[in-house]
Amino acid sequence: GRRLKIYYMTQVSVQPPTFVFFVNSKQLFHFSYQRYLENMIRDTFGLTGTPIHFVVRERSEKQGG
Repeated sequence: GRRLKIYYMTQVSVQPPTFVFFVNSKQLFHFSYQRYLENMIRDTFGLTGTPIHFVVRERSEKQGG
């Protein structure tokens, strides 16, 4: 009964655009949700045809920053 929590996301590189997601559990960050977020980023920022790279890192709720 656990749910995915995305604490925050940051862009760490521009060629190719690379985003790091800090989440409570990597296993809960399903590939279909990653694809949805990728498509939303593409539409919002006009990145059609540009490869986008995602890095997913786990962070516990007790950790700061």
